Amino acid sequence: MRILGIASLAVVVTTVGCGGAEHKSATPTGPTGATSGRIENLDTVADLITYNQAANVGLSTPVEGVIQRTQGIITRWELPIPVYVAPSIVGACATEAMNYWQSVTGLPFVVVGADAEPRITVRAAGSDELNISAGSGFVYRTYDNNRARLAVVKILTSSATCTPPSTLFRHELGHAIGIFGHPPGGLMSSPIVGTTASQRELNHLQQLYRLPHGARIEPDGTWRVVQP
Repeated sequence: MRILGIASLAVVVTTVGCGGAEHKSATPTGPTGATSGRIENLDTVADLITYNQAANVGLSTPVEGVIQRTQGIITRWELPIPVYVAPSIVGACATEAMNYWQSVTGLPFVVVGADAEPRITVRAAGSDELNISAGSGFVYRTYDNNRARLAVVKILTSSATCTPPSTLFRHELGHAIGIFGHPPGGLMSSPIVGTTASQRELNHLQQLYRLPHGARIEPDGTWRVVQP
């Protein structure tokens, strides 16, 4: 697939109040240039392995095709996380979801054009794509070092026009930015519990974005870059 340059970064998403109980943001420090290290919180280690590094690959999805990413290596976006919101999404729910995740994790987002790459596309989808689901979110293409390249957030057409805040938009965007599954007890669980992310989910995302691309995490918390 031909790599395109990122379209003009016209809008940087700024944090706004989202309503309900919020967690104080702790901005990830980002990779330090190290190629190995250790994560102290073993509960977070287990979540990163289960809900990111070891997540299933190879499934075929309508429109996007086969999900292609390397298992056994983390997948995350280069910051700021690029998002394209399609015209089929009516209202501010997608923007609110970006604002929400930025406010509680410190991860910045930027709105890009439809032809930008890398990007997360947020769009409406019919029941032919979603079956019985109200939404879906996943990364389906990566670069050689498993850095996220293309992802999609699909929202059932009947829910694509909404008034924020929307737990559905927040939940599906959470999948697209790095929680590839349903850890129990919070916004990312199935069924969804509450309207805000649990501390467990925040720990997952903040630690994920401290790791360099191409890193592999071991169960004892040690990690090293295996695919630079």
